Amino acid sequence: MNAVPNLDAALTVAWAKSALDTTVGAALARVGLSLDDLRRLRIIGTHPQGLTREDLAEAMGEARSQTIRSSGPLVKLGWLSRAESGEFSLTDSGRHLIDQAEGIAEKAAARWFTDSELSPAEVIASVSPNRSASSK
Repeated sequence: MNAVPNLDAALTVAWAKSALDTTVGAALARVGLSLDDLRRLRIIGTHPQGLTREDLAEAMGEARSQTIRSSGPLVKLGWLSRAESGEFSLTDSGRHLIDQAEGIAEKAAARWFTDSELSPAEVIASVSPNRSASSK
């Protein structure tokens, strides 16, 4: 078989994402969240003035229509609010949920990293979009 390092790397990253989604997602299901839900809530939570669907879509790496569909249930559950101007903001209930969910997700992720023998710091450094041009 010919060496296909880029494809092999892409498949490995996809496997890791899927495995983490499964592991952490199963733990977060206890509080009614997925890993993407937690990520969405955390992103919005860093913008107390609110976040437009365009900015949220960009931060999540998804289409604006997907942003509306994925955020809708979080609004209905009272964890997000959506202003008439369209900005999403975190509610007090959403902030409380993040605190609870982060602890659950952290424990599940720590187990996954231990079992996979991967270093969280090395993974972050290798895939961080903020790496300097010299490290690319």
